Amino acid sequence: MVRGRTPTAGKPLTVDGLTAVLVRKRVKNVTLRVYPPDGRVEVSAPMRMPERDVVAALVSRRAWIERHRRRVAAVPRPEPPACADGETLCVLGQRRTLRFVTRRAGRRPDAVDTAPPLFVPVAAGADRAARLRALREALRGVAKREFAAEVAAWSPRLGVPTPEVHVRRMTSRWGTCHVDAGKVFLNLALVTRPRRDLEYVVVHELAHLLVPDHSPRFWALVARHLPGWRQARSALHAAPLWADPLWGPSAELDEVEEAR
Repeated sequence: MVRGRTPTAGKPLTVDGLTAVLVRKRVKNVTLRVYPPDGRVEVSAPMRMPERDVVAALVSRRAWIERHRRRVAAVPRPEPPACADGETLCVLGQRRTLRFVTRRAGRRPDAVDTAPPLFVPVAAGADRAARLRALREALRGVAKREFAAEVAAWSPRLGVPTPEVHVRRMTSRWGTCHVDAGKVFLNLALVTRPRRDLEYVVVHELAHLLVPDHSPRFWALVARHLPGWRQARSALHAAPLWADPLWGPSAELDEVEEAR
């Protein structure tokens, strides 16, 4: 899963044309992070470490930094939806036609749709920003229904009680499992991904009800119930949350390496 946090303000540090943000912390080692979408570099260093040692760490890890900057730059960034009536959007792997209908009139489209319509109630004369908010809210309704159904279908297959399902817009995780409370939290952004991605996250989180860690036993359990889990995980990594045009904003990639 992707792990993230908001970059911390610090001192700009330029070394051989590379600018990084130096943040002093109560840590033992120097840690480098590359942030999307622009490849910004942050270096965390011990409070009393001489700056020349920080510079040396940046120089020694320059190849690592540039490799991950290239990876960030290579991630496709689809255009955000125009929120126009008749536009199509992929919802759980199914192409849906967006139909923005005024709340008062509640009209239905006159033309025959080429894809199943997703009706989005909006106020008369709503601009794009208002339509985008309404679209997200409509998708939230779809997510609550479909995510709960997916969890209910997979729980007996794994032999676990069906947990409470909560849908949240998260910036750094696709899902979380609160084992003691019997709750599963799923990222709202999964609603615009293929259903196999949702299935993988659901199976992943339900498996934690049986195995709380990511040991070989855990992955064997996931593989037993979902043989194609690797493809789904790769798809989620290839289209990270920070690059999602509908759900953003940016989240830190999980490429974190200590420079020694």
